[in-house]
Amino acid sequence: MKVDVDHLLSRADVLPALPQVVHRILQALSDDRADTDTLVGHVACDPAIVARVLAAANASAVGAGHVDSVRQAVLLLGLDRVRGITLATSIIDRFRPASHYDAQHLWLHSVGVAVCSQAVAQHAELDADMAYAAGLLHDIGQLLLFAVVPQQYEVALRLKRERDICIVDAEREVLGIDHALVGGALARHWRLPVPIVDAIAAHHAGETVPETEIGDAVHVGEVLSHGLDLGSSPNDLVPDLSELACARVGINWQEFASHFAEIEARFAVARLVLGL
Repeated sequence: MKVDVDHLLSRADVLPALPQVVHRILQALSDDRADTDTLVGHVACDPAIVARVLAAANASAVGAGHVDSVRQAVLLLGLDRVRGITLATSIIDRFRPASHYDAQHLWLHSVGVAVCSQAVAQHAELDADMAYAAGLLHDIGQLLLFAVVPQQYEVALRLKRERDICIVDAEREVLGIDHALVGGALARHWRLPVPIVDAIAAHHAGETVPETEIGDAVHVGEVLSHGLDLGSSPNDLVPDLSELACARVGINWQEFASHFAEIEARFAVARLVLGL
């Protein structure tokens, strides 16, 4: 059975809506006036987010004393990391109870990709927050496929395991589409920023990946997350790395390797704070 994207989008309400705090933060990314006070205001509206931001700050505050306010946490962690924790908490908490799919693995992998995409974007002097958000949501199409056509998606997952092939190849054979295409369409349906939509849609495009800055960061970030074993399963195939995308974000792997320890540390804190 081939699956139609329009049919999937007509059933998008089977998934929870994105929390308003996510939309507010994503909108603020393109607002030069958004500052620490703006972010503190967003975070303070949700006790679960406050708790996790403070937990992350205290986990990082070795020798710096106890952190007991969001403002202190922002000063210690920086705007990028607090925005990342806020987005991850809001999105994962909203979707985790709604799916019988292997959400634990999906979100663990997604956080790994988000952390790596953020690091790649920072290195390339791109919008690191946008890259983090795109990395966090890059596999959201899998959730919609599983929610709307669960039996067919189980066939694709079984084919992936039996043939030891990439999930997108199995999806294309069974469904006629893949989760990247579906995720991009869903992100557009949710009216997310265009760079996030494009990055989600293109993250499995390989050497044919279009020239989008955030898309390049997420593509390289996903491959890097597999290389560092951040949330990937033993039977997950490492996606082919686009040398073109690497060149566009200016990655020299011998030099960039100096960031690996910090990336792994950030992932470890995020995993602890988010309960993954």
